[in-house]
Amino acid sequence: MARKKRIKAEQILDKAYEIVLTDGLKSITARKLATALNCSTQPIYLEFGSMSELKQAVLEQAKARLIWYVSEEQHHDDALVNLGVGYIRFATVEPELYRALFIDNHFGAAETRAFVNQVTDIRLHDYQPLQRLTKEQQQQVVNEIWITMTGFATLINAHLVQFDEESASTQIGVMLMRCFELERV
Repeated sequence: MARKKRIKAEQILDKAYEIVLTDGLKSITARKLATALNCSTQPIYLEFGSMSELKQAVLEQAKARLIWYVSEEQHHDDALVNLGVGYIRFATVEPELYRALFIDNHFGAAETRAFVNQVTDIRLHDYQPLQRLTKEQQQQVVNEIWITMTGFATLINAHLVQFDEESASTQIGVMLMRCFELERV
């Protein structure tokens, strides 16, 4: 009779995710993870094949969390404001994950940048104010907005400023209008 699995993929992924939040993606090793799970490294490799596959699964889980925040209930008519509010909500509700992704850069700059661009492209695909701009202008506006939103979210995440969601939504709307006004000049 075969032995019953004691450690499942979900448990491994959850523990790896916890380690990433505290120590970063690069710190995950099979031995460290096995110690945290109180098992050998065998279940890790049986479930994920390689540490590279496990790290990719952790990254996908982090991405899914951010996508959920920027896609959940929308409170504003402006898709860009909703994107910003979701981003700030993510920074306040998931502060460790926000720091791991955007402050401590535990997932890598290229991976994070590509992911944020992907989310932005999906959420703003039909956003009318961007449609009248060239592709280069669109990218410049998106970069300006991303820098602005990251600064805003980081200040909130660090408890250096405080905004309720309605005030944040209003402030984001003002900042976004300034970004578009700069483009027209």
